[in-house]
Amino acid sequence: MVSWSRSDGVDAADEDQVEQAAARLPRLDALVNNAAVLVPRAFAELTAAEWDETLRAGLRSAFLCSRVAFRQMGQGGSIVMISSLSGVAGAEKFPGMAAYVTAKSGLAGLTEALAVEGRPLGIRVNAVSPGSVDAPMLALSGAPKARALRPEEVARVAGWLASPESAPLSGANLRLDP
Repeated sequence: MVSWSRSDGVDAADEDQVEQAAARLPRLDALVNNAAVLVPRAFAELTAAEWDETLRAGLRSAFLCSRVAFRQMGQGGSIVMISSLSGVAGAEKFPGMAAYVTAKSGLAGLTEALAVEGRPLGIRVNAVSPGSVDAPMLALSGAPKARALRPEEVARVAGWLASPESAPLSGANLRLDP
């Protein structure tokens, strides 16, 4: 298993860096897109730079990494988007999260679109949409602090979606309500 992140010096929203990092991979069987930024700010006070930063991290990175995955997976593979209940239609939204909600809603649409395009290539694309997760971003969100999922719970579901055991699924968005 190979992974890379911003802590490895790779900005997943930078096209050149994604291409260079992918070129170092011997092969690619699974991709988990798990980049996000949360800038809690009332919509009327949200700057264009904050909006762009949030969509760059949460949506552009998934586009760039998934595009590389489509090119490198050949015939077969799995892409998992880590989204959020914030991006699920009908789920409760919280004030100050317009950009985050938009980015996560975009992941839901991207998941569905890529599932269709991936089908003839044997590439499955699914999403996991957890509610509150006990991670640093939760403190920023202002969401009620009821039961929060543990990061490893979300990781287990993402791992299952990336595995051959979930082969019948593509285009699914699994809600994880804490």
